[in-house]
Amino acid sequence: MRRALLAWEGGAGRGHVVTLKTVAEALGDRFVFDAALCRMEHAVELEPVCELVFPGASLRPRDAHRRGPNAVRTATWGEFLGDLGFRDEAFLARQIAWWQEVIRCRRIAFVVADFAPCALMAARSLGVPAVAIGVGYSCPPPDMPSFPIFMPEHAERLYDERDIVAAVNRAATPLGVPEIDRLPAVYASDDQLACTLPMLDPYHGLRARPLLPPVADLPSAASDGSGEEIFVYFSTTERDNPALMEALEDLGAPTRAFIPGLDAAAAERLAARGVTVETAPAPVDAIARRTRLLLSAGQHGILCLGLGAGLPQVAAPQHLEQGYHARRAAEAGVMRVVSREERSAEAFRSAVRDAYARPATAVRARALAAELRPQLARDPRVDIRVRTLAVTG
Repeated sequence: MRRALLAWEGGAGRGHVVTLKTVAEALGDRFVFDAALCRMEHAVELEPVCELVFPGASLRPRDAHRRGPNAVRTATWGEFLGDLGFRDEAFLARQIAWWQEVIRCRRIAFVVADFAPCALMAARSLGVPAVAIGVGYSCPPPDMPSFPIFMPEHAERLYDERDIVAAVNRAATPLGVPEIDRLPAVYASDDQLACTLPMLDPYHGLRARPLLPPVADLPSAASDGSGEEIFVYFSTTERDNPALMEALEDLGAPTRAFIPGLDAAAAERLAARGVTVETAPAPVDAIARRTRLLLSAGQHGILCLGLGAGLPQVAAPQHLEQGYHARRAAEAGVMRVVSREERSAEAFRSAVRDAYARPATAVRARALAAELRPQLARDPRVDIRVRTLAVTG
């Protein structure tokens, strides 16, 4: 069989690995898979569907200038690319060349890129078919003239996209990458599989191809409103926030938490305060049955699970992507977004307790679930297979 490469170049969280695994499951009879990952925390989940899983070239934010009370927040995905090193020609050339070498050495016939624009450019330079996949936020349409602003209160740009385009061309064209005339074109591919709901897509109305359903677990039935627990999913930097972790010790209701990477001492401390600490992902049917309120950072996957389960939610976003998704859910009436100013242990605890005590939000969450479940119930593997086989034959 031909060999395909699962490429993950930037970002964090288990969702990227789950998405790539879903692709491999959809196409396991057509390709042998390698996976090159920028983070290896969840790499074991790919081992059953891959011949080789190894660390890959990574894009890491250079964003010290974005921190602090008066810092300019990231306004667009183009600004984010600038922070990831797309203004640095030498770095960008090394990044693309690394992916080219992997494609050549492993004799890759097809590339699947989740948050991996340099892997897409490498594939394009070598004439290898490629698709981009991911949530809508990190899967921007390549034919836009420029990247739009995500949130009106974060509208200031630090970079001129034309300057970044020039830097990309100086780095990439000597490596055989076709010249681009606009920054979104770094995401050019044979197809783009944006897996999200229209309500969560910042590029809604700008895409040439239809959305795919989210890669997210869906319980067999939505909540009936009888659950009593608070279910907590903290996947990355939330667990490093002392105030948030302290708040979890006393939320005023039975609490169950799945916090990947939590150290033993912190887990023991939570357990001593009566929190049920899960060491593996909890079954989604059990979450829907037992839970009254879902608490997270607003990650796309768990947010979609909550939407499909009909559960009201509270989010403490750690970055703009989570903030965008959480805001859209809040606008739909099912999410309480906790601002950074509300993240002392006392204030956060109070916000969670207040959300827990609001039956109207739970009613709205169940009504929205009835609307969204037909979209969420579609198996993304079906669409992934159809769309990718149209590209690869």
